[in-house]
Amino acid sequence: MGDSHGRHPLKNWLVSAWLSTPLCGDPPQLDAVLQWEMANRLGLKHAKKTGRWTPPDEIEDVPISLAKRTVNGRDIHCCSSPIIPPLYAQEAGYIEKIPSEWVDHTGKRFESAKMAGIIAPEYRKSVLTASGPYKQRFVPERVRLVPRVCWFLRGDREGINKLLIRIYALGRHRSIGYGAVWKWTFDEVANDYSIFTPCNGKIILMRILPVGEDLNNVCGYRLSFGGYRAPYWHPAYQTEVAVPC
Repeated sequence: MGDSHGRHPLKNWLVSAWLSTPLCGDPPQLDAVLQWEMANRLGLKHAKKTGRWTPPDEIEDVPISLAKRTVNGRDIHCCSSPIIPPLYAQEAGYIEKIPSEWVDHTGKRFESAKMAGIIAPEYRKSVLTASGPYKQRFVPERVRLVPRVCWFLRGDREGINKLLIRIYALGRHRSIGYGAVWKWTFDEVANDYSIFTPCNGKIILMRILPVGEDLNNVCGYRLSFGGYRAPYWHPAYQTEVAVPC
């Protein structure tokens, strides 16, 4: 399948999100981030909310400024999986002094004794804390000190940048300060490395793809089960996939 054409020419880009705070969890697929932001602007996440219960034929294809290719019979956006360069401590040679990766914990606790003091006695009642919305939790979270997250893609820079300027953070727990983005940069590259890239005479996989014949001569991936396109969490797009290593 050829590139989708618009008013602006499609070019090959290396897009980088420069982070000012540590990244919590794994970085996202950029095509999913772009579609999420566009869905917000079009009102699809409010007037026409999509959930796991939505039939596949009712899921709207949110338009974004990325080219598409047909791989193993499915249309795939030309956007690689996230790439994390060397961590800060490894890059600077301070592996023993500065941790590049560690475990933080996010917790939640309902202070019933303190809450009872501000409620009139006639309105006090028992609250279940063993399960439900008031359940206590203390969850470990993987945190990495990374300088930036990168993606190779083929698309229209102007249209993509209009969406990315509203993306202020990546990863998990963005609302409490993790994964803050202080700038987005675009570097034009000569070739399209968004799906496949040559390396030492071999073809390396660059993004999640459904398993099929088009991967016969491709290496650098592991087999898994998951989504191959946005929304990645929807059961309709869950299948056996090849994940870049």
